[in-house]
Amino acid sequence: MKKKLFAIGNPIMMDDGIGIAVAKEIRDWLVQRKVEIIIGETDMDYCMSFIEYNDFILILDATYLNNQPGCVTTCPILELNDEYKSGYSQHEMSLLKGLTMYGKKVNGYFIGIEIDSIQFGCELSHVLCIQFHSICEKVKAEIQKILDE
Repeated sequence: MKKKLFAIGNPIMMDDGIGIAVAKEIRDWLVQRKVEIIIGETDMDYCMSFIEYNDFILILDATYLNNQPGCVTTCPILELNDEYKSGYSQHEMSLLKGLTMYGKKVNGYFIGIEIDSIQFGCELSHVLCIQFHSICEKVKAEIQKILDE
């Protein structure tokens, strides 16, 4: 079983790219734990080309669930409820639909990072910038808990 992290988002829409920014920042930490990193951005087909039978996947993406900006939430992919499905994050839903459509049998977790602002721009919002180190640490802690299960 291979472990893969898919960083999803649009890096030219400010906080929508938070998953990608965090994945790049913690890349070495992930590699040490034998987690392959795929920067999928918004391309579901590209992501799907990396998913093999029985892979364990982590989807790292921006969310808009009315939590505090920078809040990190985690949910097993198989247990995603309507709150996640009706929240902002549509990228992982496309990836999840792709898993079903392509008949890919995988287990894993969705890790969401609450956004502050989605607008055109290549930088994160000021709110997420000042929390960036803390967000990375929270994501690492969540991933470590998942890997330790």
